[in-house]
Amino acid sequence: MTTTYDIGSITDAHGIPLLKMWRVDIPAGKRILRQHHHLNFEIMRVNGGSGIYTTSSAKHPISAGDVFVFSSNEFHCITDVGKDGLQITNLHFDPVYLRSTPYHTNDSFSLRSLNFCFGHNPSFLSRIPAGNSMNLTGLLSNIEQELTNQKQEFALSVNSYLNLLLILLIRDFGYAEGNTGISHDQLQCIQQVLSYIDSHFAEKISLQELSLLAGLSPNYFCTLFKQVSGMTLWNYINAKRIEKAARLIIADGVHENMIDIAAECGYNNTANFNKVFKKVTGMTPREYRNSGQGLIS
Repeated sequence: MTTTYDIGSITDAHGIPLLKMWRVDIPAGKRILRQHHHLNFEIMRVNGGSGIYTTSSAKHPISAGDVFVFSSNEFHCITDVGKDGLQITNLHFDPVYLRSTPYHTNDSFSLRSLNFCFGHNPSFLSRIPAGNSMNLTGLLSNIEQELTNQKQEFALSVNSYLNLLLILLIRDFGYAEGNTGISHDQLQCIQQVLSYIDSHFAEKISLQELSLLAGLSPNYFCTLFKQVSGMTLWNYINAKRIEKAARLIIADGVHENMIDIAAECGYNNTANFNKVFKKVTGMTPREYRNSGQGLIS
């Protein structure tokens, strides 16, 4: 049986996790290839054991000391665990977390991170072997310590260590795509729309409304949105809605029926809600509830 241990999190004003870290113990054996995606950027440290990570482009061996990095909406699934099981530490953060940092100059990482979180250089293969990952694992340990102890200004410290970690990915491992051809002004337009969606995704949203907010034609806005985020506008909105639904479905002490959860997350019928939920998570809402696991959060 897979066992999870929460380490700590940083939440927004509504208590929604923006960054979360936890340990997972996975038993030996084959695992189902589950076609799931999530908007969270993921960094995983392998503490012990072995296995296979399957992505859309390859099967990666998993060994103690490895670090795996997955951008938002990038398909990945552990499909095989060795005889000694697998012990990992996961760090997830919502791209909102970087956008919410108080740096808003033209050179700010928070603005350039729009594209950073949603894609990477095609030559970056997600796995950083143990022999090359020591600096990364050190920073992850620092983040773990801050989230565990929660001393004064721990959130600021976590943010500092995270930025150092992301800079290492860019400088030492060729993670970023480099010049994407997207201008600063274009990124600002998309950032404004993303911030609006993050606050209003459960409401009725129209393409006309969002393109007007960006100051662009609907067609060009859709093209630019996909260029920045790596996904269509409606796939992004659906992913935000399903992530909220997933939290509600497994929340402690919450026993809402699926009709109410669908409505609360912006869906006016359960058939469409069920279809989109399975596309994003690889499970129906009821299967997800019965699994008892926070597979997205």
